[in-house]
Amino acid sequence: MTVFSTICRICNTEDNHPKFVGREMMFGTRDEFEYFQCISCGCLQITDIPKNLDKYYPSEYSPHSIPKLDHKNKNLLVRILQKQRCRTALFGKYYKINTLLKLIVDLPAALYSRPNEVSSVGRTVLTAGLKDFDEPILDVGCGIFSHWLASLDELGFTQLQGVDPLIPSNQSQGHVRITKGELRDIPGKFSLITLHHSLEHIINQEEMMIQIAEHLNPDGVCLIRIPIVSSRVWEEYKTNWIEFDPPRHLYLHSLESLNFIAKKAGLEVYETQYDTSAFEFYGSEMYARNISWYDEDSPLTNPNSKLFSKEEMINFEKLADIVNQSGHAGRAAFYLRKARA
Repeated sequence: MTVFSTICRICNTEDNHPKFVGREMMFGTRDEFEYFQCISCGCLQITDIPKNLDKYYPSEYSPHSIPKLDHKNKNLLVRILQKQRCRTALFGKYYKINTLLKLIVDLPAALYSRPNEVSSVGRTVLTAGLKDFDEPILDVGCGIFSHWLASLDELGFTQLQGVDPLIPSNQSQGHVRITKGELRDIPGKFSLITLHHSLEHIINQEEMMIQIAEHLNPDGVCLIRIPIVSSRVWEEYKTNWIEFDPPRHLYLHSLESLNFIAKKAGLEVYETQYDTSAFEFYGSEMYARNISWYDEDSPLTNPNSKLFSKEEMINFEKLADIVNQSGHAGRAAFYLRKARA
């Protein structure tokens, strides 16, 4: 680690910020990129944004085909009844009829990740305070297919839109419409705007936050899920942290820097949920051993990988639970709203 004078793009602090050199390890090119961590707001950011950034988003990076959706094959009556059950589960409406319907159909799988455990989709709907299925929802940077919006479609939501500048053309599936473009190109306002691990890829962070604020309804909510440098895994693995991901991750926010740019745009973080997984630990351990994401020994791509023992994988899961509970996780979900006086 060395120091040099530069200006933070988040808080404009000019100083001798600590510098780090990271390698591209997802595809194993091992190209090197300089980053620095602001001594004021803590944001870790790339020093120079590559002119050929699209080179690091090959066809293998994100889905280029729409997967088969099981719920599309459901009987129409089953979907209608499940939507009614979701109306009770999510919005607290029509409890009496739900008592009968639960004897006929189960709740859709998208609502629960495990038995009796509300999925991340369900938690978001509840936390955002959505009141009905016709509220407009937008997913920013969703790629050619949004699993998030597809899950909402399965639950019964109807006003579902996505936007991404890198997809080849506009896409449509069920109630989901995905537009090729930028957030500023999308008309209207939304009750819920989500960015699922896309903010860290966006060059102009302040402009994006301002656009989010402009596109939110007065009582709307924005969910931002990103990697967080204020974490145990960064402290332990530094440039081998799998979420470092140079050069695609242009910014790795700290808790302080995210709050800083939110406040500049007139937004405030009102709830934080930590959601790291074992992946963050065993992936970082892979990179520390010079094993790339797509290496033949990688458990990320090889289900028969013997790189880590069963006991080691269990330990990685325990570590993820520990950092989530302590607030030192390397991934988090931030809920934002327009700042209140």
